[in-house]
Amino acid sequence: MRHAFVVAVCLGFWGTGCVSVSHVQTADTLGQGKFQFAIEPGLGGAGVVSGGDVEGFYYPHVDLSMRYGVADRVDLGVRIGSSLAELQSKFLLTQPDNPDLAISLAPSVMGLFVGTDEDAVVGSYVNVALPLLVGFKTSGGSEFVLGPRVSYTRIGAGGGGESAGVNLLSVGTSVGYAIRVTEGFRLMPEVGFSVPVVGKFHAGDSDSELGAGFDGGFVQFKLGFLFGQGRSSRRSSPDSFIDSRGADSGSGDVDI
Repeated sequence: MRHAFVVAVCLGFWGTGCVSVSHVQTADTLGQGKFQFAIEPGLGGAGVVSGGDVEGFYYPHVDLSMRYGVADRVDLGVRIGSSLAELQSKFLLTQPDNPDLAISLAPSVMGLFVGTDEDAVVGSYVNVALPLLVGFKTSGGSEFVLGPRVSYTRIGAGGGGESAGVNLLSVGTSVGYAIRVTEGFRLMPEVGFSVPVVGKFHAGDSDSELGAGFDGGFVQFKLGFLFGQGRSSRRSSPDSFIDSRGADSGSGDVDI
């Protein structure tokens, strides 16, 4: 089972330098008509625990991303770099002007397909992720973000009438803090990890259930440089709650 997992790790590294297991974005959406551009340098690692020893490797991981608020509750974006080409989306579940909390779903899909005409050698890598982003808004417009996620990965290779592939279902999470430095710039350190929990490896006509207990996984640190003005920060007072229409529970309007 450990050998099969190492094969999966190697195939993943061959395809992409490993999928990004961090999100480097706030749980809150940007707001309709707003752009955000991000530079995401970092370091990733993959390993297996065997007999008390850790066998693995580390590698640099750098991405660029761009997001656009197509609606007040919906962002769409793309990330390119070590994560290859990743299409991103984000759907805000809480009220857009909630001053304390933002919860959103941020499904994404990334992949790669390569092939040659003469030797018919093909390879593919597809990863579909479904993170739940929970953001706790702090003073000054910063946001502490938790990002539990589940993802499905399909890695395949073939040529000369032979084929091999790995299917993995993984769970993980990330922890980050989007620090608002200025109105149009945030600095976001984030740590994420992902652990395969079930999967299948096949070579030719044979299949092998990998099952649970891989004793290994992926870890990643990124430092995001986020450029672009997001949603304005509004904090609630102890005696009133500002609803989505801007009116509090008392009389009159309150601007915080």
